[in-house]
Amino acid sequence: MPINKYLYRSLALPGTISLVLKNIHVQKKFLAQYIDPILKNTLAANDGSIDDHDIRKINTYYGLAVPAILGEAFCILRGTNMTARERLASTAQGAMTGLFDDFFDKDYLSDNAVENIIHQQSNSGNKKANQVLFDIFYKMALDNVPDKKLLVDALLDVYRAQVSSKLQLNHDIPKNELLNITMHKGGSSVLFYRTAFFPEVSGKEKNLINNLGAMMQLGNDIFDVYKDRESGINTLVTLNSHIDEIRTLLKTRLREYYSAAHELGYPEKNTRTFLNLLSIAIFSRCFVCLDQLESNEKLTGNQFTVSAYSRKQLICDMDKKINMLRSAKKHICEMP
Repeated sequence: MPINKYLYRSLALPGTISLVLKNIHVQKKFLAQYIDPILKNTLAANDGSIDDHDIRKINTYYGLAVPAILGEAFCILRGTNMTARERLASTAQGAMTGLFDDFFDKDYLSDNAVENIIHQQSNSGNKKANQVLFDIFYKMALDNVPDKKLLVDALLDVYRAQVSSKLQLNHDIPKNELLNITMHKGGSSVLFYRTAFFPEVSGKEKNLINNLGAMMQLGNDIFDVYKDRESGINTLVTLNSHIDEIRTLLKTRLREYYSAAHELGYPEKNTRTFLNLLSIAIFSRCFVCLDQLESNEKLTGNQFTVSAYSRKQLICDMDKKINMLRSAKKHICEMP
């Protein structure tokens, strides 16, 4: 990397961090004003299908990060502020996400039952509280997106990716098939989130966003290695015997992604800010976690053996100041 990139990222880092913190603050206020009352009303009739983890995913993960990180990044790239309707739609999409996952992972609904929910054809008189809440957020998203059909089609692709991901319970799944599932699962999700924003994407930008989602899913798998091991879910990380292979895959995809982003024709300032935000908020953290996972290999004959490690050895705590500093260094020195 030329020295000017190191210098640029070093000088831009305080502003990038400030931007991320500002976006999170704005979204937290929005959640308190518009989403907390919905949660309060729904929880008053909770039948036990909504738990504390579901609420945390809405208030501190998907409902927060989807608009505050991804949504703001999309807006930075196009050079406009997020509109009120876009924030409503993006927040609703984020809030839906964990509840949608629960249909597969916690409620064990049939594939047809989940598809009926997407088409709004489920039995309205026999819904659990978590589906009622999902329907509220789904309607909020549909009422505020630029194109309802585009959102439904994108959610159906997320559904197909979820169905395919059931193959990850098979320990003998070939790595190339696992890679395809990972890419589809992540890509479909981020393309779904992009439907909250105007204008509709196509061509090179659609491909870019699909690849962004694929890398984000790989990042999730890097951080979720302990949870996936305990759940019997096989990922590129849990099945790999050398963490450096995952690092190489992520670096290769990121280089391709950065190059493609600069070819979209947006102003260079927009593109750089877009990439910086995603780097510091998402990808630089992944390399900190990879370092920790790779350090375990010396304990098991210089091979990564996921079954041999403790929870502490597999979970990377990014709230630790030392890991925050390491992430900043990765952002400056190791990103493409």
